Amino acid sequence: MQSELIVALEQANRAIQGLVSKLSENSGQSDNAVLSPGELKALAEKLAKVAKLLEFVCPAQPGEEALQAVLSKYVDNLEMLKGALGKVQDSLGKRRDGLKEAFERLNSVRAWVETFRATHLA
Repeated sequence: MQSELIVALEQANRAIQGLVSKLSENSGQSDNAVLSPGELKALAEKLAKVAKLLEFVCPAQPGEEALQAVLSKYVDNLEMLKGALGKVQDSLGKRRDGLKEAFERLNSVRAWVETFRATHLA
């Protein structure tokens, strides 16, 4: 049971590290899609598998050192992922705000053109 959990944790750790690395590489490129839905789904499946396996681990019971080490790394990786996703959220929020402003300007210009046409070309 513990060996299955260790394998699942190691797989999740690699997946998290890969996504954090990818997010870090794309952090300055808010125009590009950062992660595909497939990548997020694959990570979610790995995290769900780990969560399911962790249900059977008693926290009061001293675990073997290998399990404790990989669990510690998993927690650290989750914290890194949380920080990276927070940065992505901020970047996307700024991009969304910029798009809203551009849309409002476009609507203002459109209204001005319609008014100009109605008053000058009638």
